Amino acid sequence: MTDNKAPAKADTEEEDDASEAIRAYAEYNRILRTWFVAFGIGGPALFLVNDKIAEKLVTVGQLRWVVALFLTGATAQVLGALLNKVANWYVYVCTIDPKLRGSRRQRFADWLMDQFWIDITVDVITIASFGVAAWLLMTVFGKAA
Repeated sequence: MTDNKAPAKADTEEEDDASEAIRAYAEYNRILRTWFVAFGIGGPALFLVNDKIAEKLVTVGQLRWVVALFLTGATAQVLGALLNKVANWYVYVCTIDPKLRGSRRQRFADWLMDQFWIDITVDVITIASFGVAAWLLMTVFGKAA
């Protein structure tokens, strides 16, 4: 005899909470990535379009450091996005191709998708890189004032 009872109210509430939590996570993730893109483009654009800023950074010997820090933050985000893209692709492909289900690729992609620490590490590298670059910019121009 099968049990056709409707799911318990607590189960549906937990599922609703989980769905809401992942939607909120996705939204905050999108917002953070937007800020990273804006900052990662805006920072270097300052000294590409403003000769005075570039000259001052060259004069105090900080141009290479600031550029390297912005590139490090941007590269971390690109590599993180690429890793997530590839992992998500394999998770998707393994759902539609029965031959790949249970394969080493699927297990590895599933494992990668469960590794939240990778996203956090990429974000911390980006924040640290952009933060130090901004600090260098502020201290260089703070001395000039």
